[in-house]
Amino acid sequence: MANPVFVGMDLGTFKTSVASSAGYRDAIPTACGWPKDHIARTVLGRDVVFGKDIVEHRLALDLVRPFEKGVLKYGDAATSGLSAQQIEKHALATRLVIEYAVGMVNPSRNDSSTPVYGVIGVPAQAGLKNKQFVMDAAAGVFDAVAIVSEPFTIAYGMNRLTDTLVIDIGAGTIDICPIYGVYPADDEQITLPIGGDAVDEEFEKLLKAKHPRVQASRNMIRDIKEKYGYVSDVGEKAIVTLPVDGKPTPIDVTEPLKASCMALVGPVVEAVCKLVSKFDPEFQQRLRQNIILGGGGSQLKGLDRVIEVALSEYGGGRVTRVTDATYAGAVGALKLAMNMPTAGWTALSAKSKAPATKPVPMAAAA
Repeated sequence: MANPVFVGMDLGTFKTSVASSAGYRDAIPTACGWPKDHIARTVLGRDVVFGKDIVEHRLALDLVRPFEKGVLKYGDAATSGLSAQQIEKHALATRLVIEYAVGMVNPSRNDSSTPVYGVIGVPAQAGLKNKQFVMDAAAGVFDAVAIVSEPFTIAYGMNRLTDTLVIDIGAGTIDICPIYGVYPADDEQITLPIGGDAVDEEFEKLLKAKHPRVQASRNMIRDIKEKYGYVSDVGEKAIVTLPVDGKPTPIDVTEPLKASCMALVGPVVEAVCKLVSKFDPEFQQRLRQNIILGGGGSQLKGLDRVIEVALSEYGGGRVTRVTDATYAGAVGALKLAMNMPTAGWTALSAKSKAPATKPVPMAAAA
């Protein structure tokens, strides 16, 4: 049998990043689109659209973001609020995104004799049903898979496996995970149902309350946040040009933008203090002094310093951002995959091949 290809994947609400042992990495929106009619199908020249083409052709597409608002429980119509048909489409979209992402980084994708083993990062408190949903979507793409906490993949990739607290700020959730030399238990982690999407919604609401005639799509709102988003006093104004009754007009978005970004700070600090308080007092101090900010939301200007200031009344803290917010999770997942003991894999019945290699034990990578 050919040597396996290992893949690390950060399956995010808005963006999925992926890296492989073949030396490739890439990132795409966690979404796919189907042409709305035969005219759109003719223009696009394909049945399903991925990547940057989703943004460029979104008006011609039936677009599905399967994990929007952080929901991972599309296996149960009663709790998801979706119809059976919508659940089926979300499940299909998840599988197609995973398949497309893996195909981008796997040069052996057309060679069925080359096994593919993957570690997929999901929100910290994704339950058994949630993880099974992802496993079902991965069947047919991977020969074997391991589903792990997204914050843990960040810590693993940085070799920060002791006395560390990871805050992973994604589009749909904020995941907070303590690392102390072993894989953390589910009840030791916290998932907050807010993130970049919530900031976008709040920013749009505040912007339109202050400037009722401004026109801005959700993509425009997100672009402004990613370029100017901040939570500290930077002494600069965020002036952007937006249509007002169809006429491009300079608009000061400083106040509504800062207010919407600040909405993340209180819940994060409260959750950090709640989580840290469960540990031995001596260990609490060590955790607070080694906090890592990951995920797209970590790039908000001043967020690390604002969290440090907020923690001062609880004994202080030291916060560091990851150097590469896009790929930190995927690279850590890849590293974990390449060091995964055989017992750590779950063989997927759709391809039914057990791992043929025996990587070094996980502890050796630490």
